[in-house]
Amino acid sequence: MTDGTGKLRPNSLLSAAARVVVAAAGSTVAACLAVLLVVSWVIIGAIDGFDPHWVAVLHVVASAVTFVMVFLIQHTNGVETRAILLKLDELIRATDGARKELIAAEHRPLHEQERLDTTDQAGR
Repeated sequence: MTDGTGKLRPNSLLSAAARVVVAAAGSTVAACLAVLLVVSWVIIGAIDGFDPHWVAVLHVVASAVTFVMVFLIQHTNGVETRAILLKLDELIRATDGARKELIAAEHRPLHEQERLDTTDQAGR
């Protein structure tokens, strides 16, 4: 998304960065590095006697990484979900015989969604 001058908007840059971080964090390499770090921490901790400072550092780092990753994953998931919903709405618009009231059903209250689902099941 550009700002009209051909430059990417800041929120688009942040969104792209979030997708890159989430993809990297979910990779096999990241999983292997995480296992390696935990094993290293256990070995060094066992040699050092699990000094309270060493444990505190682990807790702070783990908490900080978890805190940031939750927001990055949630953002990426939200962007992907919105894109899927937009595509589905477009398919409904383009399909003859499709029930147009299903467009943007995710914005309706739960009782209306249940009514739409019941209406669909009764029509079969």
